Amino acid sequence: MPKIQFDVLVPDSDAIDLAGRFSVVAKLIVEKGLMDSGLVIHDPEAKIHEFIDSQLRQTYRDEHEDADMENASVNRYLIEVDGVKGSINQITMIFSRLLTPPAELPKDAFLLEQELAYEIPAVYPWTVEIIR
Repeated sequence: MPKIQFDVLVPDSDAIDLAGRFSVVAKLIVEKGLMDSGLVIHDPEAKIHEFIDSQLRQTYRDEHEDADMENASVNRYLIEVDGVKGSINQITMIFSRLLTPPAELPKDAFLLEQELAYEIPAVYPWTVEIIR
């Protein structure tokens, strides 16, 4: 059974709520018939490599005018998925929308070439790994 592992820098006050949102999305994906089941396991004390922690904190600073995320830690959200219909990458991208909202993109192809102008910072900096 594949697992989708998100490591997310999140304020401590939001960490449990985020686990609940991952669970809601898992249920919706099951209801849509894109997978048979999805179990979300939240680990607020996972052993996260120091490099990952520092990179996520730096990403937040880069996207928020050098401000630090206060009272935050890296939490692991492991989603055990079973019976995926189609692409595990597609399922992963659906979950990632909790962390990075979609950008409003212009219809003009020329304007789309300036893609950096349309990027939206992540609500919470994150990394993802698919474990098979």
